[in-house]
Amino acid sequence: MKIKSIKKIEYNDDVCNLRIKDGNDISNNYYANNICVSNCHKAKAVQITTIMKRTYGYTDYRIGMSGTFPEKGTSELMAIESVTGPVVKKVSASALMAKGLISNAKIKCLLLQHEELEFAQSVYTIKKHGGGKRAYQLESEFIQKSEKRKLFISKLVNKFKHNSLVLFHNIAYGTELYDYFRSNLIDMNFYYIDGSTPAKKRQYIIKQMEVTTGNPNILVASYGTLSTGVSIKALKNMVMTQPFRSDSLVRQSIGRMLRLHENKEGEHAVIFDLADQFHSSYKTILYNQYISRKNGIYKKQGFEHQEIKIVI
Repeated sequence: MKIKSIKKIEYNDDVCNLRIKDGNDISNNYYANNICVSNCHKAKAVQITTIMKRTYGYTDYRIGMSGTFPEKGTSELMAIESVTGPVVKKVSASALMAKGLISNAKIKCLLLQHEELEFAQSVYTIKKHGGGKRAYQLESEFIQKSEKRKLFISKLVNKFKHNSLVLFHNIAYGTELYDYFRSNLIDMNFYYIDGSTPAKKRQYIIKQMEVTTGNPNILVASYGTLSTGVSIKALKNMVMTQPFRSDSLVRQSIGRMLRLHENKEGEHAVIFDLADQFHSSYKTILYNQYISRKNGIYKKQGFEHQEIKIVI
């Protein structure tokens, strides 16, 4: 991570926008009224402490805020607290919903039952003998090649009556879904964004996603481009089509659905988490990742969540 630039932004008081570049991802830090607020979700403790130490002598108060803070008792958290002070308060998503500060949201965990006993046995054995990386690769390839799974996602999206987001991890899979939707679903507007999409085109698409008249707008996008730094208030549904091992990206992706909007008043934004179980007799890697999301994020944050088993 390196400082890309420091510039003044429009505000009545003394505010500077510190642009932080980390690979292709840029997060923002703001210096205002002698208060430093950190919003670098993907930054590691060593990067945060390096930046914060540079504010010594310039800022009287240093306050860190993040929705993706390290777990209690970890060295990452202790390093951050050494420059920001201790964690003062934690607020769950359910508490913010109760106060009306974010949209009500519920998570529907769709546990797709593939009934592939031989495949489940095979990847379980590979993982058991130390081939976890290979087993994960095989499971990921399986769900990407599954025509039944793609058809199920298409039928799910076809039911949406409001602007919605479809997230993917693998570019080839994302483009395949996008092309399939465009060829098979009618009375919907489809858009696509990944890391190669030019900035101007992204801005145009994001603007279109706020339009709520006419046919529903469906945005097919990669986790990396839409999980952080993008605000689309008019989203009503989100489908996580592929699992992601980063808890912070999952949390940030869910955050895309929590913006307040008139279309959500009195209703819930709905997040569909697609999980895959190749056979009920075997707990494979993708299934275990889903259990981790359910226990580590959904339950801890107090999200209303429902598990639905679906044979495809």
